[in-house]
Amino acid sequence: MSKIEGKVAVITGATGGIGFAVAKRLGKDGYTVILNGIDHEAGAARVAELTAEGITAEYYGFDVTQDEAVTENITKIGEKYGKIDVLVNNAGGLGGRSRFEEMTTEFYRFVMALNLDSAFFASRAAIPF
Repeated sequence: MSKIEGKVAVITGATGGIGFAVAKRLGKDGYTVILNGIDHEAGAARVAELTAEGITAEYYGFDVTQDEAVTENITKIGEKYGKIDVLVNNAGGLGGRSRFEEMTTEFYRFVMALNLDSAFFASRAAIPF
């Protein structure tokens, strides 16, 4: 696969697992990768790991379930780089397991915010870039 120079990718939920693997792959393909997460120590460690492999990477710590935080940070990234070529809405999960009939409304709303709202917030903020 040929290297793609000068492209910028933002990956939510990228401090581990699938998100980090995607960041590493895109970074090896020549993208500048912007990792998002809420674990700042893990974010710093992942950036150090990528940088050691010659990948240009940054970490932006913000909660993807918070509309204002997502918009503010995605806008900062877009303005800094002048563009966002790829957005990977990877953040998600259940935040635990619960039988449906025992699930609280609060837990349900959290799961929806993490898996659905976050993709909407990040996509809406990235489209102008």
